[in-house]
Amino acid sequence: MNKFEELFEEGKANVERLSVPDELEIRLRSALTSRRAPRRPLERWKVSIAVILVAFSLIAYNYDALAYYGKQLLGYDQIMNGTLKQLNTLGKGQSIGKSYTFKNGFTLTLDGVMLDSNQLLLFSTLKAPAGELEHGDMTPMMTIKGLFGEYMENNSTGQISADNTEIKSVTSFAPPKFFEKNLTLTVSITDKGTTDRGNITFTLNRNTAMGYTLKKNINETFNVDGNKIHIDSLLASPTKTVIEGSVMNILELAEAKLSGEEHLKHISLNSFDLRLYANDKEVAIQGGGMGTNFHGITFNEDYDALPTDLQKLEIKLVSLGADHQVNKSFNLKIGSDNSALNILGQTIEIKKVYTSGGDTYITLSSEDGVVLTKVYLLMDGKQVSLNDTQNDRYDKIMEGKSDKVIHTRTLHFPGTGQNLELDVQRMTYVKTYNEVLNIPLK
Repeated sequence: MNKFEELFEEGKANVERLSVPDELEIRLRSALTSRRAPRRPLERWKVSIAVILVAFSLIAYNYDALAYYGKQLLGYDQIMNGTLKQLNTLGKGQSIGKSYTFKNGFTLTLDGVMLDSNQLLLFSTLKAPAGELEHGDMTPMMTIKGLFGEYMENNSTGQISADNTEIKSVTSFAPPKFFEKNLTLTVSITDKGTTDRGNITFTLNRNTAMGYTLKKNINETFNVDGNKIHIDSLLASPTKTVIEGSVMNILELAEAKLSGEEHLKHISLNSFDLRLYANDKEVAIQGGGMGTNFHGITFNEDYDALPTDLQKLEIKLVSLGADHQVNKSFNLKIGSDNSALNILGQTIEIKKVYTSGGDTYITLSSEDGVVLTKVYLLMDGKQVSLNDTQNDRYDKIMEGKSDKVIHTRTLHFPGTGQNLELDVQRMTYVKTYNEVLNIPLK
């Protein structure tokens, strides 16, 4: 057999092992049906050679287009959201396949990564000897280091296998700077009180990066009851959508501190309800954060990816919690027949006022999110500071078609007195606004 025949037989074997997509087979069958003509038996071998040559051409010139059928990450369906599942089906991302084995026998494999303008996602498998997974730390700590920067993990989602021998995880990091290429993943696990660290180096292939789908400098503000919620920008990428903004710039923050009123209208992150709507449907929220830097008080809210047929985009400020000045006193009496208090439109129900062990206790309830942030008890005209809050309880009740959470707790004040007044100076509560900001798409 000459060299040409050896190459021919090798190519024929490779073609026979190919598994083409269903849609490609349907398209070829349709084309052959419409152009089929009778052939003489002696011509069939010529047709076979032609088909093989066409297949070689497809492999040679369209290898990247077909190769994605082998790039999908396996075993991650249960911890991927719908967006990541779709991207994985399309073969987006970069395969890595590098491992590190720790001293205790645990092996971490970096299966692959996905990169876009909002985040770098790492897909990893932590595998242990059979039955030994419970001895190690269930959530390995990860950091990524590049040439000029270090990137900490933002969040991670994982799942333990049925046989308790491995954990599949998807971990999010800030996207490395555009000039970063060679990266080192450092993983720490703790086993029996001892921490072990391992490194996996990999080269980021930016040809697989997905970039962004929509980038908008918004520069609009929600003005609600003296609070200004400024929306700076929106960046949508194939994996998620991020809204960034600020509550107070550095000049406002300095002015508040100088006036001694930095506590006024303080925004509570737990009560910050900002929603994103695409084509009149709410986009699922993924997380967020708030902090203070030289820009003032800043925040980011993370949502799912936007639909590909985007026609309408809105940001809605549903509600927020803020700290307000009250400076009012309310008469109380020992017992359980005190009237409910109405403070800035919020109802505080006084359940019971009693004394025990020489101290005074006030049990009260309100909607979740209503907090007396600065409160005293006037005992015979003397101002007494709150000692502590006890017996916190949260009860969910049905109100119409929605649930409402009632927070009950007991305020403990040292000492007793004949004439009691609850001196409320500041209070935080959540207020609904439903203010809408339309985002132009052009």
